[in-house]
Amino acid sequence: MAADSSTIFPLILDQTADQDALNKIYISNLRQRFKNEINRLTKGGMKDLIGNRPYSQEMSFPLSYVYAWHWLRHNVNPEYRQQLLAGFKSPDKSFLMQLLIESESDTGFIDSYIDHLLKSDENKQKQKREITSLLLFHNGDREKLSKGLTDVWKSLNLFSRSYKIAYADIAREERDRYGDMLSEKDLERLKLVDELLDPSPNRSISAEKAGIIPAMGCPQTCRHCMFVWRPLKPRDPDPQKVYDLVNKITTNVLFTGGDLTKHMSYFYDSIRKMENVTTFAILLNGDFANNIETTKKLLNELKNAIDDRPSNWAKAHVLLQISFDDFHQEVILDKNGKLRERIPIEKVANIVEYTPSYYPDIQLALLHKQTGLNFSADIFSKGVFARLANNLGERGHQIRIVSTAASSREKVNPVTGKKGKLVKDINFTLSSHPEIPIFLTSSTVDSYGRASEMEEGEVVKEYDLLHKVLSGKAVEENFDIDLMFWFNGWVTLFNAVHICLGDHYKDGLEKIFSRQRKDPLIHALKTFDLSLLEFYSEIRSDLEDKIKSASGPHQFFHSLTEESEVRLHMTQRLINWKKSQ
Repeated sequence: MAADSSTIFPLILDQTADQDALNKIYISNLRQRFKNEINRLTKGGMKDLIGNRPYSQEMSFPLSYVYAWHWLRHNVNPEYRQQLLAGFKSPDKSFLMQLLIESESDTGFIDSYIDHLLKSDENKQKQKREITSLLLFHNGDREKLSKGLTDVWKSLNLFSRSYKIAYADIAREERDRYGDMLSEKDLERLKLVDELLDPSPNRSISAEKAGIIPAMGCPQTCRHCMFVWRPLKPRDPDPQKVYDLVNKITTNVLFTGGDLTKHMSYFYDSIRKMENVTTFAILLNGDFANNIETTKKLLNELKNAIDDRPSNWAKAHVLLQISFDDFHQEVILDKNGKLRERIPIEKVANIVEYTPSYYPDIQLALLHKQTGLNFSADIFSKGVFARLANNLGERGHQIRIVSTAASSREKVNPVTGKKGKLVKDINFTLSSHPEIPIFLTSSTVDSYGRASEMEEGEVVKEYDLLHKVLSGKAVEENFDIDLMFWFNGWVTLFNAVHICLGDHYKDGLEKIFSRQRKDPLIHALKTFDLSLLEFYSEIRSDLEDKIKSASGPHQFFHSLTEESEVRLHMTQRLINWKKSQ
């Protein structure tokens, strides 16, 4: 189905007049990121990176600020560096801020740092005592000290590539991963699965939910996105066959694949054609809501699709999920040197303002990513939620918090390093629609794609949960192996779009579900089976590196199965292990 009159083309809103307001947000956010990183490093993070070298404690402070020198050049346009650092005015830091701006190289920074402290009259200053100790360690040779610090810094291999190069490398890896789907080794793996006995051959085919992916794509380049490269759009999709398949197995459907604004006609069509489905969820980035007219246009078309369902069909509703966090709404510097929001808060405010009028046919949910703000009431008064409240307030609306729900377990605050329960879910209303609920639900950011380049202090990670899983302790979470049906024919897993159970156009529903029941690999993934670590190590030597770089159990087990050769080996080993029992 080609794009038609229902297609909405997002506009880049003119924010020229808002430069002062955007500047405050931009500088505030960058300053907080900078502060979080320096605090993390000076409170033990850099010492951990340096490792068991002599005088690692004494080196950690100066090298934390060498890191800061690189961070500024990696993340901040020269025009804004002075403005960012102006917020750090304490006397003991002023010389550091000056060096960060004026030094033309990291070695220049190190030399100036050493010179400043050695000439300083403040004998009790901690940094001077440390640099003096380091100088003694280098036999009083000032040049050897400088070279020693430089060599240690270089050995850490930090900031070794720009974001542009890093994202290009990640895109290449993702392209290869998708190119590996249903390759020779994948087909060999599926043949092994097909030869296994089906534990429930007569079981009716059903699922709690199913995903539909018309295409993968998004025009945005959010820093936390798990995708960089996306598979090409299918040439000759058969949407009706996908609708027929999914309609047979579930009442809950999620349309996803990045942002589907350009594919909304498929979603409207599915509502009209899938009679058994009662919940139609779709994930959008909100960029469609250019103004009141385009916002209402999409909402009206959703409502019309629901109203077009025959009266004897099950009553259906739409769960409209909008990405909403400090990354989608991040203020960035565009190619013209102007500040703008990736997806302006104004667009999200349009959606929040007008969607309640369509309830209960359309239910709105904002999908949010967990940061340090989630650990306190700051989530309401700072960051993207506060910006939304302010925008709605200017329109005469007031947000009323109905209820909040905490995370089921404690997590680590990425800013403070302390454990605590965070605000996971928020139920709120607008004063103009006090009975209509709007939900905000938050989740963690796993280190896939661009997110692997983010700083430690930016988002909540699941390190504790990962260590619990790796220690063999029982956890409530599992790896989601429900199925996602692609318009190009692939059938993959919710938590692993790189693991394919076949081509639904060629293999049919019965074979796909038989594979889902029999496949020992996906069932090992579901329970975070630790035997997969052993099997991985039999043909790959980087297990420890994967553990160190993992952000949680889901991302870790995802990373273990990204190659078809590894998937085949794991499946063979699992089959042989079961035979030996």
